[in-house]
Amino acid sequence: MSGLTRQLAEFVASLEYRKIPAAAVETAKRGFIDCIGVMFAGRDEPVARILFEEKLFPERAEAHILFDRGRTSSPEAALINATAAHALDYDDVGIDGHPSVVLVPAILAEGERLGASGAEMVAAYVAGYEVWAELSGRDQDQHHGKGWHPTAVFGALSAAAAAARLARLDAERSACALGIAASMCAGLTANFGSMTKPFQAGRAAQSGLTAARLAAAGMTSSPDAIEHRGGMLQAFSPKGRVRTDGDIAAGRDWHILRLGLNVKRYPVCYALHRSIDGLLALGSKNNISPEKITEIELTIGKLQASVLRHSRPQTGLDAKFSAEFAAAASVVAGRVSLAELTDEFVRSVPVQSLLPKVRITTVDEADRDEPLFAPHDSVSVRLADGTVLASGPVRYALGHARNPIGMDALRAKFEDCIGRSLDILARSRLFDRLAKLEKLSSAAELYS
Repeated sequence: MSGLTRQLAEFVASLEYRKIPAAAVETAKRGFIDCIGVMFAGRDEPVARILFEEKLFPERAEAHILFDRGRTSSPEAALINATAAHALDYDDVGIDGHPSVVLVPAILAEGERLGASGAEMVAAYVAGYEVWAELSGRDQDQHHGKGWHPTAVFGALSAAAAAARLARLDAERSACALGIAASMCAGLTANFGSMTKPFQAGRAAQSGLTAARLAAAGMTSSPDAIEHRGGMLQAFSPKGRVRTDGDIAAGRDWHILRLGLNVKRYPVCYALHRSIDGLLALGSKNNISPEKITEIELTIGKLQASVLRHSRPQTGLDAKFSAEFAAAASVVAGRVSLAELTDEFVRSVPVQSLLPKVRITTVDEADRDEPLFAPHDSVSVRLADGTVLASGPVRYALGHARNPIGMDALRAKFEDCIGRSLDILARSRLFDRLAKLEKLSSAAELYS
């Protein structure tokens, strides 16, 4: 049996589009649609503007920056595009992180450079997803709980796998790409709620492309960089509770079919989505007046709570990682949308008045399939007259792979995110092309 690095490299090098299950192709296309939509929504956010205006990029016309703001080398295009797509924390989630926000910008940039077809880009996405899922599923201790940002850690290797597949590197060169990327992955949960969080996702996309291009040029790495006792998996797992041997399931028991993608309906940390669903459902059934509330209780998992850093948020960025804000916005506005993620709304008197009334209760039990989460979340609202309104258990947020939204709802989110950046016809044309991505002859068709 080959080592883990070699097995993954062989899978990436041998993956053919025609062997990918149809349901996996559909999941990949949803990832492209959602990510490109939120990239448009985030491209004028401060972190994206900083990267763009600093002009850190070489004048190489390999790939588009933010669709229509010039071109640069593919790794740098992936950096800024992924950062913009994650700036609002509105991108899809799964496999203990945000897979599409790393994979899609990396694949778009490198696919444009290489003239890849839509089918090849789908295959690259699946290759990257499977590598990510294979690695993230081998550790008994969740990276969030250790302070690591999984999107930044696994994203670099995942993007390297996708880029290696696009370039059709053989197993030896693909193994080198993975090995190089293993030395380029990092990101901290301490930076959640700041501009650095989306930058970490951008760096993962950039690092993966850089690793694959260096491997293609002949740079070597250790053949066991992932599984060695001094390798990537052990280094990120100080307790050593990580499996570094055994056959991989990638491409055999397809991770992408089993786990899928969870599309976000709210531009805040996904740890809050089940609670928001519960509160909004209560609000739709009852006339809840904010001033009559004496307490809101959110019951969530201990690891979920650990990433929610801000109990008294003052900015839109703070609010993305605040359980108190999610509860307050759900009651005050009756929704949690991009319109509520402004500094003005966060600092408004009705919101600030509710924050101290929100109580977080945590449970130790973890969901079998998604250990970052409790088996279910629940919410309750206590009113001044003693009435208690309770949601009951909420297992899957609407938009979860097991409680999915339809294509019409996905299109509505896509068009809302793009807004006035494109006219109606251009928005519709881009969505339709992404919905039939596997039919495109080249990545360039997305920009025409």
